[in-house]
Formats: sequence, structure tokens, C-alpha cells
Amino acid sequence: MGNMRSNIVEETDIIALRELINNANNIVITCHVSPDGDAIGSSLALKHVLIQLNKNVEVITPDQCPKSLQFLPGVNSILPYSIKESSANSKFHEADVIFCLDYNSLYRVDKMADVLRGTNATKVLIDHHLDPETFANVIISKPHLSSTCLLLYHVINQLCLSDYITKDVATCIYTGML
Repeated sequence: MGNMRSNIVEETDIIALRELINNANNIVITCHVSPDGDAIGSSLALKHVLIQLNKNVEVITPDQCPKSLQFLPGVNSILPYSIKESSANSKFHEADVIFCLDYNSLYRVDKMADVLRGTNATKVLIDHHLDPETFANVIISKPHLSSTCLLLYHVINQLCLSDYITKDVATCIYTGML
């Protein structure tokens, strides 16, 4: 993709995001029910970047990851809410920051909506779907982009974290853009 230094995301959002990440210890990453390549790819890519920043990171999906995405690096660490509800609830309540990736509305996370709504964590929405609901504290919504993975790639670059784009991160991002 070369060095895409275009600033797609507003600088105020990047500054807020940098501060949230720097001050967070426990981070939860979520995506929509029946996750596809964009949802799982963006979630795992972000997890791989945040782990390199020494954060405790948990990816929690409403249900199980499809078999077609079992090859993605880190997929076995995903916590499916439908199967491990109580441990997922604990992770939600311990979270300082919750990333909401690839969905624009709480109904898209199915049974996770109530716990997500009830947590004190700061919520960050990063998504490419039209008309996002305002449930998140930071909303990075770019409907003109083809995928959340592409948007996340820009966010990572604007955060000056492109050195953390490892082979695993690139694999996850690329899969979500297919």
C-alpha cells in the first residue's frame, strides 16, 4: 500500500484516541454478530498492534468466528460471548476502553448490547457503515471507505504506529479488505 500519509481521520479524534490508548490498561475489542472478514480482520489487527504497546487486550465477538477465518493469526484467542458470557462480562467491566469495530448500531452486537451499554469504559467506534448511532464517546465513521480494515490502516498510520504493522497485522487487515 506504500506510505499513505493522507489524514482521513480528524486530528482531534487521533489526539483523543492516542490519549485513550496511552492511559488504558485493559482494552476490549468488539465487532458485530455473524462476523465477516472485515469484522474479525480489523479486530485482530488492532489487538496485535495494542499488544505491542503492552496493553491487556481481549477480542469479544457476539458469537463464534466462521470456519473460513480460522487461519487468521490470533483467532484462537477470541472470546465468543454466546459461549463464554460470564468471563466476557468480567472483561467488559474491567475494560478502560472498548473498541466497537465494523458496526454502527448496538443492535448489531446482539446479546452483548446491554453489557456494552452498561459499562463505564470509554467507547470508540471505528466503522465504515452509514449513519452511526451516538453510543460511543469517540466516533470515527468513514462510509466512503470500502472497509473498516482500510479505515483502521489509516488510523494506525495517523497514530504514528505503522512500525507496529507486523506480518500478522497485515494479514488481518488484508483479509478484511478482500
